[in-house]
Amino acid sequence: MSYRRLVPLSERIGREAIEAVVRTLYDRLAADPAIGHHFARIEDHEAHLRRVCDFWFLSLGGRLERPPQFDMVGRHRPLRLSDADVDVWLGHFRAVTAEQLEAGAAREWQRLADGIAARLRAEVVTD
Repeated sequence: MSYRRLVPLSERIGREAIEAVVRTLYDRLAADPAIGHHFARIEDHEAHLRRVCDFWFLSLGGRLERPPQFDMVGRHRPLRLSDADVDVWLGHFRAVTAEQLEAGAAREWQRLADGIAARLRAEVVTD
C-alpha cells in the first residue's frame, strides 16, 4: 500500500519566497497613501518583518523550533482599522502573491489571507 504525502504550502512555496512576498507586500503597504501611516509607526521594521514572516510560515504549515506567540487581534485593535483599510491590505496581498507565486499556491495563500481579513473585520474593524 502506498501513502500520499501531504506537502504543506510552506514547503511548496519555500521560506525564501514567503519572505520575498512579505517584504514586497510591506514595501507596498508602507507606500500606500491610504494605509501607509499604520506602517510608519513600526519602530523596528526588520524585527517586525521577521515576525510577520514567521507568522505566515507557521500559518502555511511550516514548523519552527521555538514558535513565537501571536496576538493578531490585540496588536491590530489599537490601530482602529476600517473596512477600507482591510480592503487595501487584501488588495495588495492578492496582487503580490499573484505576481510572485505559481497560481495555485497564490490562490491557497490568498484563501488564508481572506480568513485573516474576515477575522480582522469581525474583531478589530471599528467602522
